Amino acid sequence: MLKNEDLKNLKTRLNNITEEVVLETLAKMLKREEFKDVCKDEECLLDMASYALNRLPAKYVATSKGKVISKSEELEQQHSVDVLSVVTRAIKVVSENEHHHNNK
Repeated sequence: MLKNEDLKNLKTRLNNITEEVVLETLAKMLKREEFKDVCKDEECLLDMASYALNRLPAKYVATSKGKVISKSEELEQQHSVDVLSVVTRAIKVVSENEHHHNNK
């Protein structure tokens, strides 16, 4: 029988590669001139990342070897296009609906 501490240990060893790719893509995209006026506070960044991650498949790995294999798969042309498209949409949707800025 698994103990709670065993489950916590397993959880810390799981890594969602899609999360890394989305965050890296988001950081690159937000440096573009077209997004210079987009809010980049923590709340908006979390909203953008959440929006994108909820629309892309999660890819979990548990070992460094798995991470390397999965990371190379992430660079496949179609997946890169999907991530770029979804992250771009996330930036636009969140920037058009900045709740915390509209309440001021």
